[in-house]
Amino acid sequence: MSRSIVADFSAMEHAVFAERRKRRAQVRLRVWTIRIAVAVVLVGGWYFAARQGLVNPLFVSSPDEVAKGLVTQLGEGAFWTDVSATFSGALVGLAAGGLLGIVTGVVFSRSEVLERAATPFLTLANSLPRPALAPIFILWFGLGFAPKALVAGSVVYFVLLTSTLAALRGIDHDVLQLTRSLSMSPVQRFLKIELPSALPSIVGALRLGAVYAVLGAVLSEMVGAYYGLGQRLVVLTGNFKVAESFAVLLFMGVMSMVLDYAIKGLEHLVASRSR
Repeated sequence: MSRSIVADFSAMEHAVFAERRKRRAQVRLRVWTIRIAVAVVLVGGWYFAARQGLVNPLFVSSPDEVAKGLVTQLGEGAFWTDVSATFSGALVGLAAGGLLGIVTGVVFSRSEVLERAATPFLTLANSLPRPALAPIFILWFGLGFAPKALVAGSVVYFVLLTSTLAALRGIDHDVLQLTRSLSMSPVQRFLKIELPSALPSIVGALRLGAVYAVLGAVLSEMVGAYYGLGQRLVVLTGNFKVAESFAVLLFMGVMSMVLDYAIKGLEHLVASRSR
């Protein structure tokens, strides 16, 4: 009898997992169907409008010309030098700004007095427009690597600070009371309770920070730089090379998507381990 019960339970479990896999496959198929349909409509509509003269190709170009411009630039060594300059600035800004934002959020979660004292200054700093900061950083550090990393880091810092502080402050009060009743030290409480609970929110904020890091690096390069996709975009638009300009914008979007999906994979890993 016990073997029969075990067999029935195993069959039910197998059926449940099979149903879940089927639902996931159906959702994945629907998602990709919608994505492909939207892409076809957008690109097809753009191509049709350009060919029928509904838009001025001098200012909008066409999908086939943009593709040609992208392929041409991918074969240039200077293009990959610009990609390396932008990507490295964005990565350093993401790492430095993210780490500093997380550390600041942890410190503020421990001291309400310190947080309230620093809030007006941080609000003032966050309200400063990044296009205004870029020329100042360039004036201080020149047209090299530092300004783009600083602009990118300044954006990422506040995103991670806000998310970290909110995640740590949002932990259930009853859970914290239980840790105190168990005589857990502050370090134990932070490492075993608070940090694992806040990690999914922190890693999720990194996804947003990754996109902002690329935008910050490109913005700094558009103001002034020796190399970078932002500077390349300024030169191309100044010479009315619209197709090549759209190709650079497309590549920037792809680069941001790569960073976003990399952080998303880390987010899934952290979420699975924190359950």
